[in-house]
Amino acid sequence: MENSIIKITEYCSYYKIEPDFVTSLEGVGLIETLIIEGERFIHEEQLKDLERYIDWHYEMDINIEGIDALHNMLARFEQLQAEISFLKEKLRIYE
Repeated sequence: MENSIIKITEYCSYYKIEPDFVTSLEGVGLIETLIIEGERFIHEEQLKDLERYIDWHYEMDINIEGIDALHNMLARFEQLQAEISFLKEKLRIYE
């Protein structure tokens, strides 16, 4: 399956967001971009995360540091949920 990439300037223009916002997200490691012939692109697989960050920033007025903290907290939460599921399955063996 071929990975699609999207030009960030076109994406930002369409959704009326600042390209610097995407650059800031990349700066803290929340997304990765590609530079091809001087233009910045993002992989299609990252759009779900980017849209979440856009909502947090533009709808809820959360700054980049807050977005990074929320991202880390949600990742930890998902990790803990997986651990709980694993432990529940292990416990079922002993019941």
